Amino acid sequence: MIDYIKLNNFKCFDKQEFHLSPLTIFCGTNSAGKSTAIQSILSVKQNETVIKDGHMFTHGELFNFGKVNDLFCQYNDGDNLEVTINDSLYKSIVSIETKKGFELCFTDDSSKDVDVLDGDFVYLSAERYGPRTSFDVKREQDKLDLGIYGQYTLSEYIRISDLPAPNQKFAKLLYGEISGNKEVDRKIFSDFLVAEAMKVIYPDFNINVIETDEIDKVHNTYASPNGKSPIRPNNVGFGVSYVLPIIVAAVAIKPGGLLIIENPEVHLHPKAQSELMTILGLLSLCDVQVVIETHSDHVVNGIRVFTKENAVSENHSTIYSITGGWSERSVKKINIDTDGNFTDIDDDFFDQIEKDLMRLF
Repeated sequence: MIDYIKLNNFKCFDKQEFHLSPLTIFCGTNSAGKSTAIQSILSVKQNETVIKDGHMFTHGELFNFGKVNDLFCQYNDGDNLEVTINDSLYKSIVSIETKKGFELCFTDDSSKDVDVLDGDFVYLSAERYGPRTSFDVKREQDKLDLGIYGQYTLSEYIRISDLPAPNQKFAKLLYGEISGNKEVDRKIFSDFLVAEAMKVIYPDFNINVIETDEIDKVHNTYASPNGKSPIRPNNVGFGVSYVLPIIVAAVAIKPGGLLIIENPEVHLHPKAQSELMTILGLLSLCDVQVVIETHSDHVVNGIRVFTKENAVSENHSTIYSITGGWSERSVKKINIDTDGNFTDIDDDFFDQIEKDLMRLF
């Protein structure tokens, strides 16, 4: 689990420290720096095979930062760049010429490992794919990989379908929440759990996935409520396609893993957003760290409800509210107590509904 991240001269932050919890939410105004903490994790993860050799690249399968110069804070004239994840420090002293390139080298006192990120790692970007008639088959069948756009979701679904869910604690908690049966004493299989979880979001959900080996493609249809004919994904609505990767990731990820999701609320009804937060909240109780970036008050309030209804401790969930612009920004750490209340808030913290209502009435 990532306990803390320290950034020095990294992107929008001159110096900043984030203490992460089993469930961490980044929110705030546009272009204030919500994504930067997540991107620091991605920069290390996508370079895990070359970090041991003392260097890293600015581009990879998870994120493309541009050139080395794009990693540096605009308000710090220094040549030192540091990213610390738990006790692992990645430090580079960069020359002007190096800043024009795409590779930087670490100093001798930098860490040469990424042990903290050894478990299952899933990052789903805000640019997840919407409805498609087909998707590619992933190459590495023995590794959890949904792709940053969710492009391998169906392929991953096929891989795990006939297997028991790898996190049985989560599977039983979630099924107990859905069914009302808190005393589940049997193994729960992955395809069953995906279907049950999706029905919380989309009650008529029933998926049929087919792999076409000859062209290395996977396609799916959804069953109609009356069961008479299959429905193409593009005729169901965007929300189902956007949330399916999140549900498959939650079911497939092993204990000790890290799940990072940008904007889980995209194309979802407020009720569905709240229900999704219960699912992800339960996952965070089962040795999987969940990190979310969001603009949705329904996501935040969904976590508050989850916290109260499950008597979750105050330190289990952390919210970072990041506000400001290019020249100045504020970072406020907010926890949620066992009654679902915020331990602190700042100006403009999900209060736009109240402000608009005040103007109306």
